[in-house]
Amino acid sequence: MKSRLKQLGKDSIVYGIGGTLAKAIGFFLLPVYTRLFSPADYGTIEMLIVINSFLGTLLVMGMDSAQSFYFFEQKQEGKPAQARVVSAILQWRLTWGLIIVIGATLLSPFLNALFFSGKLQWIHFVIAFGGAFFVQLVNQSAEVFRLLYRPWAYIGITLGNTAISAAVAITLIVWLDYGILGFFIGPAIGSLIFSLIGWWAIRDYLDWSIWHRNWWPKLLHFGVPLVPAGLAMYVMNTADRWFIIHYHGEDALGFYAVGAKFALLLALVIETFRKAWWPVAMDAMHSPDGPALYRAISRLYLGIGAAGVVLLTAISPLLVSWLTAPAFHGAYLIVGVLAWHSVFYGFFLISAAGIWKAEKTKWMPILMGIAAIINLILDTLLVPKYGGLGAAAATSVSFFIWNVMTILLSEKLWKVSYNLWILGGQVAIGVAATTIILMLQIDDAPPMHILIVAAITAIFLAASGIRWDQYHTLFQHAKLYAIKL
Repeated sequence: MKSRLKQLGKDSIVYGIGGTLAKAIGFFLLPVYTRLFSPADYGTIEMLIVINSFLGTLLVMGMDSAQSFYFFEQKQEGKPAQARVVSAILQWRLTWGLIIVIGATLLSPFLNALFFSGKLQWIHFVIAFGGAFFVQLVNQSAEVFRLLYRPWAYIGITLGNTAISAAVAITLIVWLDYGILGFFIGPAIGSLIFSLIGWWAIRDYLDWSIWHRNWWPKLLHFGVPLVPAGLAMYVMNTADRWFIIHYHGEDALGFYAVGAKFALLLALVIETFRKAWWPVAMDAMHSPDGPALYRAISRLYLGIGAAGVVLLTAISPLLVSWLTAPAFHGAYLIVGVLAWHSVFYGFFLISAAGIWKAEKTKWMPILMGIAAIINLILDTLLVPKYGGLGAAAATSVSFFIWNVMTILLSEKLWKVSYNLWILGGQVAIGVAATTIILMLQIDDAPPMHILIVAAITAIFLAASGIRWDQYHTLFQHAKLYAIKL
């Protein structure tokens, strides 16, 4: 277990550096975008992104998870066997992807009339949908590097894609006055370029000698049950946007979208963990020390994650006022509430261990479907009255319930023996602290008082991620290190 924890820590640092740089590009552009686009324009962009993410869900078809699982399953057979898996998935993506993109493009006039009052042109949809297709290609090539424990190569592909996409978009928007269209041309061009670079770099894991259709039934058997789960996840991630634009309009959606960008600061850390944890988790799942590793990571993850939400909530007014135009400053209210969604989303890779271990992926759509229904009910109750704050709360609560259901089922399929009292206590304390800080901010309490509350709570939560017996071990190591110095 120690070797896996060491691998997890080392890879997390690399993913963290790369992920931070990639997200930094987006945040440095936020002051530009909030001054170039009005809240209504930002709402239009967000809505097209929401539609594009639905297309992405159909394009994935569960193949990302299938690649991870069968790549390690074929590890003992050697590189040629792994290359057949990777190639079969790529060939499926090319075939299925073209069908989906062409079909979606034919529906673009209907989408334009229904969601955008006919103000967009067909080229907006063609570029956006094409970009979604290229993103899937570049993501698959990058994922192979992650499965090979080569985080620097993964970061090189993803960071390069982000940088080029942003540079092209800014050039088109600022200097060539392409507006909303330029926002989507940038990622489309960047993803096309780096999909080619990524597959050239990973060409040793490509086998084009035949069309590997014999793998498709097995891959689809694993991945297709995840498609309804992916659609349910889409509902959970985007229902807030649909409800906000329906009840409060494009301005409110643009306002909410900016607040969500700041909530993604925590998602940056979560995504770093997810990328480093997934190969380790798949490996540990087939090892005797797997349950012990999952127990330790679950407690550490939720302790640090809850602490991160508390701290982000405390500093969100300052961040929003620094990085956005005045019209968006009130968006800080949703940052901390929506950040819980990222924590619970990341925890799923821990809570679902038994489902993956038993290969019972048929449960995924059921669990996510229930959570999606709960999300819709909460949105119906909260968004009309509370707007963006209600939408953020509905999203985070539904993700929490999803994890509760998942971990209870997972324990029946593979006994990890999670300490549910500790995990539940970490969430309860974090939510209470988040609520208190928001109330203090609304009442214009002195910032120092808010920071003191946040710091004390965050320290306690982070410390709760380590068992008492582990503190003694850490103390002894620190003592020996001090003596050596």
